Amino acid sequence: MSSLAAAATQMMGSAVNQQVGTAVLRQQFASQRAVADLVAQTAASAAPPAPAGQGQVVDRRV
Repeated sequence: MSSLAAAATQMMGSAVNQQVGTAVLRQQFASQRAVADLVAQTAASAAPPAPAGQGQVVDRRV
């Protein structure tokens, strides 16, 4: 194989590796964003209010 062909093959391999790396990073960012959205939705949904008479007044008399 000539040195020109070897250099071209190496450049193509590097380009493919870069594309794969970019795709992996994009997938990781997308999954992290999905987890962050899920956490935000969970935090935004308030817990149901306490039943009437519970958790509203503390009786400290003994």
